[in-house]
Amino acid sequence: MGNVPTKLDQESNGGRSVNSDTSANVTGEEVRARGKRTTSLVGSILSNNRVRSESNAGKGSRKKSTREKEEQKEDNARKLVIRFDETVDGGYLAPHGCYSLEKVDYDVDIVRKLIIDRKLAPFYIPLQDFDESWTKEEVTKIVDGLPLHAPFNEHVEEYEDVPVGNLKDPFFDHLVDKSLSKKEQRKMHALIFKARLHRKRIQWQESENNAYLEQKYDDRRDQSTTTHKFLPNDELKYELYKNGAECPICFLYIPGPLNYSKCCQQPICTECFVQIKRADPHFPHDEVDPTKPQADDSEKDPNLLISEPSSCPYCATPNFSVTYTPPEERKVGINGQHPNSFIPVTITEREIKNYTVTSDDIRPDWESKLNKERARLARRSANATAIHVSNRLIGPHRTATTGSDDSQSESTSRAGGRSTGITDNALDELERQMVNEAIRLSLQDEKRKRKESKKN
Repeated sequence: MGNVPTKLDQESNGGRSVNSDTSANVTGEEVRARGKRTTSLVGSILSNNRVRSESNAGKGSRKKSTREKEEQKEDNARKLVIRFDETVDGGYLAPHGCYSLEKVDYDVDIVRKLIIDRKLAPFYIPLQDFDESWTKEEVTKIVDGLPLHAPFNEHVEEYEDVPVGNLKDPFFDHLVDKSLSKKEQRKMHALIFKARLHRKRIQWQESENNAYLEQKYDDRRDQSTTTHKFLPNDELKYELYKNGAECPICFLYIPGPLNYSKCCQQPICTECFVQIKRADPHFPHDEVDPTKPQADDSEKDPNLLISEPSSCPYCATPNFSVTYTPPEERKVGINGQHPNSFIPVTITEREIKNYTVTSDDIRPDWESKLNKERARLARRSANATAIHVSNRLIGPHRTATTGSDDSQSESTSRAGGRSTGITDNALDELERQMVNEAIRLSLQDEKRKRKESKKN
């Protein structure tokens, strides 16, 4: 029979009675049954976490596919292209390019509408410097030589050796290396998309730049009048830059009027303002006690996560916001007169209109991002607890061979029932932990539902 002991060998070698075998087997069956019951609790919590995650992600709308997300990103990138026929008060609806595209994460539609409604200063083409002694002819000549958008960095190190294929073809899965793992394929797909989007945005802006230069060239050939209605005449060019100011953050000379911080009345251009945002979700920065062990973030209560409002870059006042007073004497472009027919006027009785815009106004999804991060940490904590308990169950009580079962029964009978008592206490404790975890998750879910019902 080899190394496997027969029943006769066990009875003769172990010297055990039939009754002791029966009681040990019953004890083993009870342990296994309770272990299965506790393991089912583990599986229930893990599955409930997955269902809760899917329901929260799909709330209000179905979950978008990868292709739909990519199309949305392309649509946002198109809206960040400066178009010379989309002008408000001599400025534009898209940034000049002082900051890279990756840092532009505000809600594009909201900012465009604020500029069109003249509640936020438009994006202007900046000057590196300005001399008040310049004549009108000198200012006009300098402005005529300004590019519509800042030069792009065409050689981004991250995108080197990344295949982009035909940019006119919307599908590029054939560029992904199929020999990689599924996870690596997804990473490569995302990197290829980012490289293609970078190249596309360069092409879109270059096409608009060429159209802008062609129109300016046509105007220069016929100097008697400005042919295109959205190209500024010389009066508007001079009016824009003679009343400008330097932004204290980017140190560029921007046509006025600029936005002003509401707290300390410091100027700030719109391109710098849209960079200011809330901090990413994090736990409060408590004072660290070096004598006590520091808890890992996964062990902390996810509901303690916060997202601190942005502070003023000048005086550090929280809840940063800016005010803007639109120029009544220069209402040109969208909802105003054509830039090519601008005539300077003097306003004797000015009706002061101040508009206030906060950094949260242009990123209204900050709260949903905070709740998503809280839910992610809660799932991570619950999964870690469930896996930890499951490992404890499998470790001491689950064995693979008949020999180990008999060995456990033998040790149980020799211990005179003490091991059985310890096993029962351990399983009771594990069951209690799992029930408490299930109750905690249920209470969190109920609390979240009450908050959402109050908002609605």
